[in-house]
Amino acid sequence: MKLFKIVVFAALTMVSGVSLQAAVVLSNMGANGLTDTSSASGSDLTTSLLFAAGFTTGSVDQQLDRVSLVVSGTGSKSVRLYSNTGTGVSAVPGSLLSSSVTTTISATKSVQSFDFTGVTLTANTKYWILPDTGMKWFRTVSDTAPTPQNGSGFTFDGMRRSTNNQVSWTSPAQRYTISVSTSEVVPEPALTSLLCFGGIALIRRRMKK
Repeated sequence: MKLFKIVVFAALTMVSGVSLQAAVVLSNMGANGLTDTSSASGSDLTTSLLFAAGFTTGSVDQQLDRVSLVVSGTGSKSVRLYSNTGTGVSAVPGSLLSSSVTTTISATKSVQSFDFTGVTLTANTKYWILPDTGMKWFRTVSDTAPTPQNGSGFTFDGMRRSTNNQVSWTSPAQRYTISVSTSEVVPEPALTSLLCFGGIALIRRRMKK
C-alpha cells in the first residue's frame, strides 16, 4: 500500500508539474543569445540576394521559440524556417515550414528576436533560417561561427546564397550573427494524465493479486 501511495504522488507531481524549459541552443551572440558580437557589415536582402543559415538539431525533438539576429533598422519583417533538401555541399533550403509571428527589439543594440509558435524541430534534422527581404541583415566573414549551447547537440551547417530567387544556391564565406532558442517538447496534459493513471491502475491490480 505504501508503494502505491508513492507511485500516485509521483504521477500527480508529474502531471501537475509539466513545463517547458526554454534555452539558447545555438549562438554566436553569447550564452544569452542576445549580445551583439558582430563586427559585420550588412546588405539588404532582396529576391536576387538571399542568405540562408543552416543548422542540425540534437538528439531530442524541440519546440522552436525564437531566432535572434543583428539587424539595421526596424519594421514588420519576419524570419522563415525551411526544411532541407540535398546532402553535403548540395544541402539547401527546401520547403517553407513556418514564419515568425512576432518581433521583439532587444535592449541590446541592433538585436531583434523573431518568435515562433507551434513549430516542432525533429531530432537529428537539418533546417534553414531565411530572413525576410527588404531589410539590412548583418553578416561577416570574421565573426565566430555559432556553436551549440546548453548541451543541445545542435550544429551550425554554414550559409547558402541565392541570386536568383532560390533557383540555385552557392556557399558564401559570410555568416550571420545569430542565435536559436528552443523549448522541450512535452505531451499534452490530458495524454500525460491518461498514461499516468493507466499505469497506476495496472500497479494497483497487480498489488491486489
